[in-house]
Amino acid sequence: MPKRAGSGKRFPVGSFAVFFFLVAVAGLVYFQTDLFWPGSPERGLSGLVSVRGSVSLERLALSDQEIAAINRAVAQYRDTFSKVDLVVDTVGHEEEITPSTVLVFAVELQTNGDLVVKSWSRKIPRGDMVSQLVGYMGKAAREYKEFKRFPDVKQNFKTLYI
Repeated sequence: MPKRAGSGKRFPVGSFAVFFFLVAVAGLVYFQTDLFWPGSPERGLSGLVSVRGSVSLERLALSDQEIAAINRAVAQYRDTFSKVDLVVDTVGHEEEITPSTVLVFAVELQTNGDLVVKSWSRKIPRGDMVSQLVGYMGKAAREYKEFKRFPDVKQNFKTLYI
């Protein structure tokens, strides 16, 4: 009996969809995290970030993951903020900065216009500083976008505190 064309086994469509879903998730994980990087993919903190105050960038001793998180946030909000200034001081005199060291921390974000978005100073443990910065940048970007909707108000302010 002759074989009919197309009568062989078929690859199930569901398996095909699951395969491509897994490839997409793997790609997302690979490019959005530092999970597969043995060393730091970053050479250092973005040139758009500066640190002022009594605690220098070197004393903060940012980890590769913290540098990557800051750089990702800076890149994500690059169209909104052209410069990120961190103002970091210690509470009292601290020789060594550890994750539990309490810091006085504030952020100043220069917009692409002539407005500066600032946070109020707050006391936080060093271990929470990067997550606070990244979260603040997201919140500041949303608030600034809302603020820009009112051009008559915008022209009366040079600093926006969030």
